[in-house]
Amino acid sequence: MIKLLDKFDLMKETRDLVIVANENKQTQLLFDLFDSELEQFNDELFSSVYSLGKLKSKRVHIIGRNKLMNDEKLKKVISKLSRLKEEYVILTNTFSQDEISKLSLFVEKLVVKTYKIDTFKSKKSKDLPDVYFYSEEDIDSSINEGKIYGESINKAKDLVNTPYNYMKAKDLADYAKFLEKYEGITVKIYEKNEIEKMNMGSFLGVNQGSSDEPYLIFIQYKNKDNKDEPIALVGKGVMYDTGGYSLKTPKTMPGMKVDMAGSAAVVSAIEGIARLGLDANVMSIVAATDNRIGDGAIVPDDILTAASGKTIEIVSTDAEGRLTLADAVWFAQEQGAKKIIDVATLTGAILVSLAQYYTGAFTNNQEFYDEFKSVIEKTKEDIWLMPVSKVFHDELKSDVADISNKGGRFGGSSIAAAFIEEFINKDTAWIHLDIAGTASNKKDGATGVMVKSFIKLFHK
Repeated sequence: MIKLLDKFDLMKETRDLVIVANENKQTQLLFDLFDSELEQFNDELFSSVYSLGKLKSKRVHIIGRNKLMNDEKLKKVISKLSRLKEEYVILTNTFSQDEISKLSLFVEKLVVKTYKIDTFKSKKSKDLPDVYFYSEEDIDSSINEGKIYGESINKAKDLVNTPYNYMKAKDLADYAKFLEKYEGITVKIYEKNEIEKMNMGSFLGVNQGSSDEPYLIFIQYKNKDNKDEPIALVGKGVMYDTGGYSLKTPKTMPGMKVDMAGSAAVVSAIEGIARLGLDANVMSIVAATDNRIGDGAIVPDDILTAASGKTIEIVSTDAEGRLTLADAVWFAQEQGAKKIIDVATLTGAILVSLAQYYTGAFTNNQEFYDEFKSVIEKTKEDIWLMPVSKVFHDELKSDVADISNKGGRFGGSSIAAAFIEEFINKDTAWIHLDIAGTASNKKDGATGVMVKSFIKLFHK
């Protein structure tokens, strides 16, 4: 969809043109042809004029001066462009230097805004028009960067929006294996017998009711010159969540294909990191399974033993994501990670606290959190720091096991974070991101939340 033009002739180009009403040579030439005054368009967000035969291009779309600089206005401009039905050329020669600096973001937003999923519709959407960029300066790297960011976000959306009968644990594992085509990526997929050998009883307990096999997905990207210790991105990979015998209601179960949004984020992010060839050492880890009812499914009162040796009393089979993450973060540390970010659609309680506007963040290391927060300030994927302290760990006390998998009625997000922290070593810096509120919305479906921030963390 996004393409670069090597050559451009204003008088011969047949595609629609997009320009910014800045005072420069290329813009002035167009306005001279139209016998129009530049000033009348300066304050307009987006205007379209017909060339009336003065150009081969049928129309010229004019963005008001400096309207790309404000993020909210950029969003509106992209929205206007995404509705154009004919292919068009964006003349970046008409951009100011400040606007050129935002070219990567411009492309990224355009790719994300034009995302559609109609894979399972009998009547497909019309193909989107091609968008061409032309500049007399070298803009290749900015265009490529924006495309990769946008396509990585869209890939996460694709994975999340695909229903369970097409996106099981094996399907995600197969996609992960496909990433080995990128330089620097290695992939190891652990099947059930290998997971059993690692004594991942917490992860396997969630899978007991399923007829579909679980898979532990381990993707590593390392730039050949990188000397850093690895950072692990651990994504919740519950491909569909019925709640198990603590069954969800008919109202809350539809949409549970979104429960693997954490895994989609870490898989799509590491693909983007590899495509950009970043100087990084990063792991993406997913314990992938569904949570269903079956003859062998766990029930409340069962006791599972995690790979760490810690025993877990099952209070609710619907508190299953944390069970998979317990073994996944243990595995990340076994692979040498001293910094871990886990991301999960973990609790409905985070929606009560932060609605759909903020991702809940929890940490045991302020320095690591501050580093990540500085990235978030650039990507504008809003997070809010929540408490995870001794009082929440106390909620997990059990009379019959080392811990229970659920605490009391209140503070559910912090209690869930505390559960994961029980499996984090004292010398491991850890951040937990609860994206239950931000992973999807009614209007657009999956959002691809945290993909951009994870890439940007390594994009120095």
